[in-house]
Amino acid sequence: MSPSSPNVNASPVAVLVSVRIDPVSGRATRSRADAAGAALALQALQARATLQGRSHAPQPRLLHAASRQTAMPEAVARDYLALGIDRLERLELADTDPEHITAALAAACHDTPLVIAGARGESGPASGLLPHRLAQRLQRPLIAEVIDLQPEADGGWRVVQALPRGARRSWRLERGAAAVLVGSERLARREDLRVRHAWLAAQQGRIEDRRAASDPSAGPVAAAPAWTPEPARRAWPAPPAPPRRRDRAARC
Repeated sequence: MSPSSPNVNASPVAVLVSVRIDPVSGRATRSRADAAGAALALQALQARATLQGRSHAPQPRLLHAASRQTAMPEAVARDYLALGIDRLERLELADTDPEHITAALAAACHDTPLVIAGARGESGPASGLLPHRLAQRLQRPLIAEVIDLQPEADGGWRVVQALPRGARRSWRLERGAAAVLVGSERLARREDLRVRHAWLAAQQGRIEDRRAASDPSAGPVAAAPAWTPEPARRAWPAPPAPPRRRDRAARC
């Protein structure tokens, strides 16, 4: 994949995080999938620093965009900071229009080469189109079903994609390349991924609130296809195949 020209002073990885509403208690919590994506970014950046012989690893950016009525509660933001990340940015929008959310995130991620997003939100119905709309606005390739992110010795990245039946496929991103990565559902089930909850890190991390404005210079997002609702049809199972007849030898 061809590299683009992002700002070298920007954070190397951004992770989009959301709020999960527990279906039983109704309590707002952090999303397990988004927490796994943040842990993956933190692990990859630490491995990259070790590979380059540096003692200090850069921090991934945590981004959340919502209106004031649906803003991420501070307790949920602290849960994300408990992963060991020092900052979370909450972008406040005037409304929850998908185009405005996409524009605000695109403006915030413009100088960040890699953006990690979940496949869909966990609180209520979700279309799963946000990563695709964001990649379209940023003019970047999108890699879905990401299960691992590994640093390369020359500064590039190795993105591992999960395929059906346990298969894997890897993509090499050259140094400076930009892309939108969509985490796989299997990412949160990785036993070797360190998804921790450190109370001290949760208290020391910073929550930065700022108003997000749409980026008119980025141009409009392509309109979503119009949906025509219609009554659902029950999919009846296919009738079972008739039993095979077997000829039996006659007994004397």
